[in-house]
Amino acid sequence: MTDHESVPTRTAPSRQRRAKRVTLAAVVAVVAGVVAYGVPANAAYALPDLPEKDVDAWTMPLDRYVTLGSSSVGYAELLVVQPCMIDAGYDEYVLPWRDVAAADRADELSVNGSRRLRAFDLATAEASGYHAASVLDPGAAAWSEFSQQTWTDEKSDRLTSCLRQARAEVPAFDRLYDYFNLTQSLVRLNNAAFEGARHDPAVTATWADWRSCLQAARVGDVASDPSGMPTRDMADRFTTLDSTTSPTDDEIAIATADARCRESSGYRDALYEAEWQRQLTVPHDDGELLAQIDTEALAADDAAVRRVLDELTPPRPTS
Repeated sequence: MTDHESVPTRTAPSRQRRAKRVTLAAVVAVVAGVVAYGVPANAAYALPDLPEKDVDAWTMPLDRYVTLGSSSVGYAELLVVQPCMIDAGYDEYVLPWRDVAAADRADELSVNGSRRLRAFDLATAEASGYHAASVLDPGAAAWSEFSQQTWTDEKSDRLTSCLRQARAEVPAFDRLYDYFNLTQSLVRLNNAAFEGARHDPAVTATWADWRSCLQAARVGDVASDPSGMPTRDMADRFTTLDSTTSPTDDEIAIATADARCRESSGYRDALYEAEWQRQLTVPHDDGELLAQIDTEALAADDAAVRRVLDELTPPRPTS
């Protein structure tokens, strides 16, 4: 079961929903209207209000449109609902701990077929080597058990009432649910920019220096370019695709050498600039969708849900 299949979390639209928030249907109508007046559908849309460049944070023009995933938002909403349910005598309505970040990554894979690609850096190498961030939620079993609790008509009615109360208390929940429908193309846009940047001439020009640097570090076989690291042999040896395993000291040593060579060769700076340039514009249809989004309000909604998670998420079980 998904978060929203386990309990009836969607009710009639919240009265708190702001009038300036447009629905997906309204956005589609806007796009249709623009195309009807003769603007080419493939005309590039220039993203406005660009952030300051920051290669260390890997800040990108599309970042302000990316928010928490649906698992995080759904879990936060039910955490706010919990006291209301318990006050009504439903003592079994106590949410277990979840790794919602991993659940969000799993959702992204399910919806888009891939996660958002990010540049490999020294901090990642030192922390986890080449191991990918986990999509396995260690709290999934407890969550499944919670989701299968018995529901009577009275209990469902109480939940509906508690959900209305939660959405009045934290209006960000309803708005973010609507937002997810508008931005399913973000992962595709991000990944297209990243993949294109990796083959930009300014980036490929740094490959030879990166390779020489890594060979001098005596790490063994070296790929022809950074995107080939870890090599297939390394990936098999270090089980980098198995997030249940931990990186070895050998893996960390190779990964950190790789990350340092990406920096010293100029690869990382060139990749950043190439990806930045590719994110400055998006296809017309995607741009029309993004143009409807109040990014300051979106950031505030995202922050509100993060506060709920920080304050109400139960401690992770020790065993």
